[in-house]
Amino acid sequence: MNWNDAAEDLLQQILAQTPRPVREAAETQLRGSAERLAEDDGKNRVGVETVIAAWVANTPEAVRSDLPRQMERFGLDPEEYGHLLE
Repeated sequence: MNWNDAAEDLLQQILAQTPRPVREAAETQLRGSAERLAEDDGKNRVGVETVIAAWVANTPEAVRSDLPRQMERFGLDPEEYGHLLE
């Protein structure tokens, strides 16, 4: 599965915020999830939207409320992804 540069950059930003002991597992999980979502949507390339959807889906409920703040730190507008955060 191909990844566009912006999607790969976002994934790396997310992983940089992930504790080192679980970073590799988190990358495997997020990549797999994003690629499955892209395939399910009939896409042959992972884009930023798909990475964000995978990130939200793989974030435990207990800390999901912190995602809007993290999105802002990455230069994303959390309101655009409100439908994913519900």
